[in-house]
Amino acid sequence: MHIDVLDFAPAAARPTTLFGRVRQAVAHRIAEHREYTRIHNELLKLDRREMEELGIGPADFDSIARGTYSR
Repeated sequence: MHIDVLDFAPAAARPTTLFGRVRQAVAHRIAEHREYTRIHNELLKLDRREMEELGIGPADFDSIARGTYSR
């Protein structure tokens, strides 16, 4: 889970212009995608035995990386 520094910034530090809000939204989406990619790549490194121990399979990787996985 990613916590953006601007979430806790004083109101004066938050972007007020349309461009600033769009830039912040794009930066947030890029950070989320990088985190998804990092997690997914780590899951791809697991071998069959490790996946069995964790009770997951390759079909679960997408939902795990997105943070929506439930058993």
